[in-house]
Amino acid sequence: MEINDKVKRKLIPLIIIIAVLAAAVVAVFFLTKSKKNVDEDTTAPDTTVQTYLIDGLVPYYKNVPVSPYDNTLFKKQENGRIIYDDKNVKSSAGIDVSHFQGDIDFNKVKNDGIDFVFVRLGYRGYGQTGILGKDDKALENVKKAKAAGLKVGAYFYSQAISEAEAKEEADYAVQILEGEKLDYPLVFDWENDSEVGMRTDNVTKDELTLYTKAFCNEIEALGYKPMIYMNRKEGYMRFDLAKLTDYPIWFAQLSGDYPDFYYDFDIWQYTTTGKVDGIEGNVDLDLCFLDY
Repeated sequence: MEINDKVKRKLIPLIIIIAVLAAAVVAVFFLTKSKKNVDEDTTAPDTTVQTYLIDGLVPYYKNVPVSPYDNTLFKKQENGRIIYDDKNVKSSAGIDVSHFQGDIDFNKVKNDGIDFVFVRLGYRGYGQTGILGKDDKALENVKKAKAAGLKVGAYFYSQAISEAEAKEEADYAVQILEGEKLDYPLVFDWENDSEVGMRTDNVTKDELTLYTKAFCNEIEALGYKPMIYMNRKEGYMRFDLAKLTDYPIWFAQLSGDYPDFYYDFDIWQYTTTGKVDGIEGNVDLDLCFLDY
């Protein structure tokens, strides 16, 4: 059936009105849907959010404090040591040692401007059996450093691949101390060596975070302060920092005039080739920003 011209002229305005109303309904629908998606994104778990920071893709955690340090205040001295020149922040100079440094004259170390020392207590072997070992100088270094008036912390070189192994390492480290108290924390130093076929190669981020918590919780239960050692790659890619905010960080970056880790840390290890009176050869140098 054909529609005459008069009817067509009456229908055209009605069709236009209907089309406009339909477009408005569709627009409202999509705007509402878009707003809902935005709201959902802002309430998503912090650990799923990533953003580009510093030098690559870095996990972003809303609940993890960022580094408060002013990079312009790190000053390198003539002796190669770095200070943090801020009157509002008390920083102190330290070293970390093991049997590789041989016999150490800690009185000379103290007189050379060093305030604290971290002593390696022991380690887990790289092989699949992961045998535990004691540093030959562990207790001797702890006692002599304390006698010289240095503040003392300790660390255990971990190759843990389970929560049980991490707890075992914590227990073993405390046994090595034989009741000696520490001023600074007892540190979980988990590292994945660059060699192929390491026992730690297949440890995931979630697993390593569980191992770290197991070690730290055990250290606390045994009466010591825990801390986590990490470099930039491990801090960004191997640890879930959002789940480790209860523990301070000892950050290792062995190049550059200032640390460029995005998140907060309490100690910066800045070189392995430091020179300190009382130690023959090289030694690691550290800068601490917390008054233990």
